[in-house]
Amino acid sequence: MTVAAAKPHTDAVVTLLTAASVLVGRGKPPSSGGWQGNPGTSAFKPYAVIYPFPGQDEAASLARFHEALDFVFQLTCVGAVQDQVETIMDVARAALIGVTPAVTGRTAFPIYRVPLDRPVTRDDAVAPPVHYGVAQFHFRSDPT
Repeated sequence: MTVAAAKPHTDAVVTLLTAASVLVGRGKPPSSGGWQGNPGTSAFKPYAVIYPFPGQDEAASLARFHEALDFVFQLTCVGAVQDQVETIMDVARAALIGVTPAVTGRTAFPIYRVPLDRPVTRDDAVAPPVHYGVAQFHFRSDPT
């Protein structure tokens, strides 16, 4: 039995975001994002962090059981102010929605946004505060 790997799907999304000049980290902030010096007094480079779900295996056909993959991922966008979060979320959405990612050995379908009711929020638990925006996306791929 062949099961689709999720990592190449994450790689494809990171490639799309990087091509759109989004600083993106995998499960953690990218090294070039965030405060560029002393927090609160230096420039802040907004960034996104991708959190992939492991994927949901589905039957592509009765003969190819568990080879299709429904891939869901979350982007958490971070900025020093709300405007930065909205801007990076707009850039990320434009780079992803309706775009078909290139996943080696797979036929992928266009990415779409998963409805998620969560506003951009300010986190006062860190000093200085930062703002977060969260969006989830989905696409499916089948074996080629």
